[in-house]
Amino acid sequence: MTERTTAATSAPAVAPAGHSRADSRKASRAAFVGTLLEYYDFSLYASAASVVFASVFFSGSSPFLGTLQAVGTFAVGFLVRPLGGVILGSLGDRIGRKKILVFTLVLMGVATLLVGVLPSYAQIGWVAPALLVFLRILQGIGASGEYGGAALVAVEFAPQKKKGLMGSLPGMGAALGGVLGTLSLLTVSTLMPQESFLAWGWRIPFLCSVVILAYGLWLRRSLPETPAFRAIEESNTVSKTPILDVIRQQPRALLTVLLMTVGQTGIGYFYIVFMGTFGKNQLGFGGTEVLIGLIAAQLANGILIPLFGSLSDRVGRAPVIMFGFLYSAVFAWVGISLLSGVGTPPLLYWVVMALGNGVGVAAIFGPMGAYVIELFHTQHAYSGLGLGREAGNALGAAAIPVIAVALAFDDTTVWLSVLICVVSLLGFAATVLSRTRTPSVTTPEDDTAPVSV
Repeated sequence: MTERTTAATSAPAVAPAGHSRADSRKASRAAFVGTLLEYYDFSLYASAASVVFASVFFSGSSPFLGTLQAVGTFAVGFLVRPLGGVILGSLGDRIGRKKILVFTLVLMGVATLLVGVLPSYAQIGWVAPALLVFLRILQGIGASGEYGGAALVAVEFAPQKKKGLMGSLPGMGAALGGVLGTLSLLTVSTLMPQESFLAWGWRIPFLCSVVILAYGLWLRRSLPETPAFRAIEESNTVSKTPILDVIRQQPRALLTVLLMTVGQTGIGYFYIVFMGTFGKNQLGFGGTEVLIGLIAAQLANGILIPLFGSLSDRVGRAPVIMFGFLYSAVFAWVGISLLSGVGTPPLLYWVVMALGNGVGVAAIFGPMGAYVIELFHTQHAYSGLGLGREAGNALGAAAIPVIAVALAFDDTTVWLSVLICVVSLLGFAATVLSRTRTPSVTTPEDDTAPVSV
């Protein structure tokens, strides 16, 4: 049975009436604030891995090996995400979106707080990095169910003409959460001596995440279940085996999401993980200059994501996403070539970070929230996102920064440009091949016509 045939025989349920605009606004806030917390935690770890963890948890290694190990622990969080995506996605399709989003919030928040009190390598030896890896695994599992669930909540409450904009809010929350995480680390590092910062000051931002956790938990617990999920509950069409169903019925959609995610996260984390270590090790910048660059990259991304999401409601998702991939491929050659080595002015580094992660990645990530959801039937949309996106995360976000670190220590930049060009073109090709599709999410305002791409 082809996907086109399956789409006709497994049509999405029409959402029941009864949800108000207030519910839609609450869903938007819950998606945004919850993802803000998740990626405050996640990006705080990424920033700390770039400028702190090598000396705190891997001080027994050489500078190169310590950097590689620190970035490697960041990658571990992505390697476990496919498993978490399968489990949490399946549960989200069986018991509801809301319950899983509450769980992911608590898991991520607790893991982050524990990182903030973890002893250093100097205090407990190899046990310290081992515990760091374990907590990173918990963060990865929590994050594996977060973005897909938040995007589903936002899109399943949104009217048809605003799905692109509403679906971009989790991405915006992720980017701005990254800004807050990096800014908090920069603030603490600026206000205290470097010795104190490395000894204990870096822990403060991790502990402060409890404030956002409390607010996000309150907001999500008060959120009603999405109209689309209530529709399949009331029609008794909830899938008992959503993972198997999505693999059997929509393999092309899964492959599309996987390849697009490899491109999007590979490019994004190249800038916000690898380029931090590149600025420090190859360009000779201090921690402050590097953190400002990371803030510039994430702030530009967060500002532009909803603009590109809204644009996709008017011109279609695929054209905007394809522009983002092509821009990223071209800019990889231009931007990286401008960073020639020690002596590069920090301002140029900050501009490259903002234009690389801001324009290119935002153009991809903004429309993706709605785009990938529209690839799947409601009955297994969470599972499809969990499996496809998190497998892509493991290949893109986990592997690309580590590969880039190895390439950069060979004292050449041309292969860095080749690396980003390859993942960009991979995402572009996946988008082109996915343009014939059937929407899976409807609301009372929606018509039944296929969504234009």
